[in-house]
Amino acid sequence: MPPEPARDVSTGTLVIANWRDLDHPEAGGAELVCQELAERYAARGWDVVLLAAAVTGRPRLEQRDGYRIVRGGGRFTVYVHALWWLLRHRREVGGVIDSQNGIPFFTPLAVPAGTPVVMLLHHVHQEQFAGYFPAPVAALGRWLESTASRRVYGRRSVVAVSPSTRTDARRRLGLRGSLWVAPPGLSATPAVDVDRSERPAIVTVGRLVHHKQVAQVVSALPAVLERHPDLTMTFIGRGPERDALVELATSLQVAHAVHIRGDLDDTARDRALAGAWMSVNASQGEGWGLSVLEANAQGVPVLAYRRRGLRDSIVDGETGWLLEEGDDLAEAIIDRIDELAHADEAARYARNARAWASQFTWDSMADRIEGALEFERQRLGARGDQAAPLSDTATVLTMHVDALPDDWRDHLRPSDLWIRDGDLIRVLCLDTDVTAAEALLARFGLGADSPCREQVRVEVARTRDHLSLRRPAERSTEAAR
Repeated sequence: MPPEPARDVSTGTLVIANWRDLDHPEAGGAELVCQELAERYAARGWDVVLLAAAVTGRPRLEQRDGYRIVRGGGRFTVYVHALWWLLRHRREVGGVIDSQNGIPFFTPLAVPAGTPVVMLLHHVHQEQFAGYFPAPVAALGRWLESTASRRVYGRRSVVAVSPSTRTDARRRLGLRGSLWVAPPGLSATPAVDVDRSERPAIVTVGRLVHHKQVAQVVSALPAVLERHPDLTMTFIGRGPERDALVELATSLQVAHAVHIRGDLDDTARDRALAGAWMSVNASQGEGWGLSVLEANAQGVPVLAYRRRGLRDSIVDGETGWLLEEGDDLAEAIIDRIDELAHADEAARYARNARAWASQFTWDSMADRIEGALEFERQRLGARGDQAAPLSDTATVLTMHVDALPDDWRDHLRPSDLWIRDGDLIRVLCLDTDVTAAEALLARFGLGADSPCREQVRVEVARTRDHLSLRRPAERSTEAAR
């Protein structure tokens, strides 16, 4: 039998299913990501619906920035609410972004087989379930995130927010679909009118929850204050660990140096960060490390352990520092403060951090996920090998722009990502080894016998290639012709 015709997300409703929306008191990075995506897809003319849990004091249905929010259900029943809504509107749905932040929504169960569904994977939570739930519930959470997800999503595409999460999707969860990387953008504006504090100041942004391990940072302060008695430590965020942190700071006699400011709007957060010398992140691991890039955007380097997500968002020795497991956090903070006391070193880190953060935009993330949705639509409408997911092999082609034909972009596949760097075009070819890349080069007129072949470099893709290369939006690509 021929496959069911695949649906087109541009002509149907794009549904984003997420645990919460930004108005929820426990909202975090995943909620920001989903809001930014919803706004951008709505601006592109799509009909967008965000499904999320109910919020006290907020309406069940709300129109915002061109998209609709449909709220219902609580901490666990939101999943039932979302699936029921999808079942009732399945004929209208053109595509689904299933935001997995612990447990996915299992949306393929509620939409026709020809509907493109992409899992947006923020973070793998296998170890974290035990820190929040009793053993039987934690075991159920681990099973839902791994075994159940493999069975329900099958060969559906997965978009991970970092290379670490991409690796975990395959190795730890065993997901079988095509794997894409789409790092989040930033909602930060450089506060250029704010000078760095005269005395050492550390500012950290993030929710005050168990797995962020903020208590470890507070516990390091007695030793740090012995060396730098005028140092201040500011936490921007809210969460259930707040009172325990205050008690810990008091018991360690460092309460005078610790400030907890709760949630701030973007402008106030950026200005607070801009005055800092550095930021510290002791989290057990992140999907990406959005707060790292928020600090970098203000020229502030970040110190963290070499853990999932953080090892992707921090360029060690350039935009911050990565500690190995077992390294003493207090000693590392002291060393970094001593280093940043030199104006030239502080300026170097600030330049590097701002340049790194400027690469990541919400439009780029939206473009990558749109590409994954389009690939999934084509895959669902194909047969045989064309219906298979992409392999994990990837190759980067670097070519001089003068060596390419005018119509070179017409020869790219939906899964190819590219960027222009001066006079060079770099293409990230997913599902392509070095040998298979020759076929793409031949389509560019750059086969083995081409006189311009000396201007071509073929390399196996590295971690940073998955972060920096992208398919720019059509409205901004004329400069690459």
